[in-house]
Amino acid sequence: MVVSSTNGPDFHRQLKDLTLGISVIGKRRGAMKTKNFLNRNLSLCLLSVFVSVFALCGCAANLTRSLPCTQIRPNIVNIAAQLKASKVGMVPFVSKTTRIEGGHHEGLLQVRQPWIFGISKEQRELLYGNAGELASLSFASELKNQGLVVPLLEDVADATSEQCDFLVTGKVELVTLNTYGHGTKEGFGSAGNYWEATVVFSNLQLTDTRSNRDFHVDDIKSYAKLDNSPTKLDWTMLTVAVKSLKGAFYLHQMQTASNPLKAGSKAKAYVETWKADYTVDEYTISPIEVAARHAAAQFIQQITTRIQ
Repeated sequence: MVVSSTNGPDFHRQLKDLTLGISVIGKRRGAMKTKNFLNRNLSLCLLSVFVSVFALCGCAANLTRSLPCTQIRPNIVNIAAQLKASKVGMVPFVSKTTRIEGGHHEGLLQVRQPWIFGISKEQRELLYGNAGELASLSFASELKNQGLVVPLLEDVADATSEQCDFLVTGKVELVTLNTYGHGTKEGFGSAGNYWEATVVFSNLQLTDTRSNRDFHVDDIKSYAKLDNSPTKLDWTMLTVAVKSLKGAFYLHQMQTASNPLKAGSKAKAYVETWKADYTVDEYTISPIEVAARHAAAQFIQQITTRIQ
């Protein structure tokens, strides 16, 4: 959340202009009504600002804030000699049914933002759209990085035509991706400015194509955390103050509306007032990829103990 100081003359001038604008509207309905409206809602406006600041200043609720960032590439692990000397084909893991979870968090309380305050549909697609496929391909990439010969196959039958000695299959069960905002430009109210992912792989199996012997591996759950969340909330402290005043104004109009249709219109305007604007920066690597790579290293370690 981007927040600037409320002590400068620009803030007071804009706040004064907004108050004068409300007064003009009120005069059309009677000066006394305007005075009563302002008296009733000033405390609400101040409370809204206070709550906004409190949300930025509260105690951290998410334990992952204190965790160190994850090493991008896992260390090279021991591999069974017969695996190193073999061709290990891999069919990309099933990802069409992968459960995708997570969300964006703001403030020191690390509050997950509801849909009305959250990122847009296009931004969600950018971050989460290919999460399952990314996890699968990153898993395969790390198997190669660890020193295995791993041709990617379209289906199980291709293992024979490619003369693979072993075949790896599995499923991307779950991908959870959470982003934590960077707070103000001055660093005030940061949710941590990091992002994290948990990836769960299930039905993992290595098949010896020569003997048709299967080596099953337990589900692998892998977590990764990286600095610098690409998702940023574009707000300033002045934005919070103005939205609080506008919100109070629409709330008053909703409460005093002459019919349900007008009340509904003002309620919609009230909700729209609090919509947030986000940017999603470009990034070179996602914690989904990092988590999947570490899962692949775990897979090799487990297979090595079973195959020797």
